[in-house]
Amino acid sequence: MGPEPVIAIAGSQRSWAAELVRFLSDFGGARFMGTVLTARQALESAYEVLLIDDITSYLSPRLIERVRGSGRKVIGVYDPESGDRGRKRLRTMGVDAVIPADTGAEAILETIAAVGPGRPARAAAEATPAPMPDTPIRVTAVAGGDLAGDFAVALGGSFRASNRTTLLLEADTVMPMMAQRLSMPMVPNLLTALDAHIQLRGSVHDSFLAGPYGVTLLTGIPEVSEWETIRSDEVVDLVETAAEWFDELIVKVSPFLEDLAGFGSRGGRFEVNRSMVGLARDVVFVAEPTPVGLSRSLRWIAQARRLTAGRLHIVFGGAATTSFQRGELSDELTRSYLPSSITWLPVDNGRDRAVWNGTAIPRGPFIKTVERVGATILEGDSEGPG
Repeated sequence: MGPEPVIAIAGSQRSWAAELVRFLSDFGGARFMGTVLTARQALESAYEVLLIDDITSYLSPRLIERVRGSGRKVIGVYDPESGDRGRKRLRTMGVDAVIPADTGAEAILETIAAVGPGRPARAAAEATPAPMPDTPIRVTAVAGGDLAGDFAVALGGSFRASNRTTLLLEADTVMPMMAQRLSMPMVPNLLTALDAHIQLRGSVHDSFLAGPYGVTLLTGIPEVSEWETIRSDEVVDLVETAAEWFDELIVKVSPFLEDLAGFGSRGGRFEVNRSMVGLARDVVFVAEPTPVGLSRSLRWIAQARRLTAGRLHIVFGGAATTSFQRGELSDELTRSYLPSSITWLPVDNGRDRAVWNGTAIPRGPFIKTVERVGATILEGDSEGPG
């Protein structure tokens, strides 16, 4: 008889999970590694077989693909009293085996034996290092308020002008504004895209809208109160999947990056923002050209640097400034940090009219300035102040 397989259970409220753990404690048959509560834990924990419910919140085809790609096995559990939908969903996900939730502990162990032993994550990584993708994921995070939203849309247009297919995703859970700003419908949005991606209810592509300048747009949550329904690992999974369909991804996030993990139910308030900045190869912070705006920029950069080593671009805009004021702000900024670029957005009456009318900004000083930033990002250079 070979060694007992090491199993993990995705957090489940169904009785089969507790009964299996008790059985293993009394009689053995497998080694219980523990419960995994997030997709990240499911990917990073060392086990051979994962048991997961069809209703697990972070269950997705990409998660199953990654777990199985590392040499491990996945067994899906569904509730037969809810019909056949759960079983079909698990089969669509690509699990190794499917069992009903009323299966006894011994039968579950038989299923584990039938799918065969997997490889713990560490052993798999040591034996066959995962190949690096041919093309790294190109994510540009744009942080700030409403002006950052306009900047993100125009930046997407500059990427499209360079023949780069581009998706602009609004992941701002604090100040979502894209649908209202561009007079677009509130549905579909990020919630419907996540529902399609995680629950397999329709296609993610059905949530995409045709935006200005040829950019594909995925608008954000319709109500700020719905931030609690968004999990950062699910948004990361969606972004990484969408990166397979587009050359460039632009993610608009809020300017808040505080880690609130120690604050109970509100611990995840800014986790989507933090995870998006962590994914980004280029990060743009749009700030007011004032001493207060500079102070906020310095604080934001300090937080962002804990999350990403990506190229940093500072964009000042929203008010007219003199050469002296620009010099003062630039000098103070570069005493602490040397961003890849510093840009000053001009006052543009065309943008003002577009904001009032809910339309795209016409080509003018604003668009031309954003195009220069877009060229800097695509070239990956390290130009000085713009």
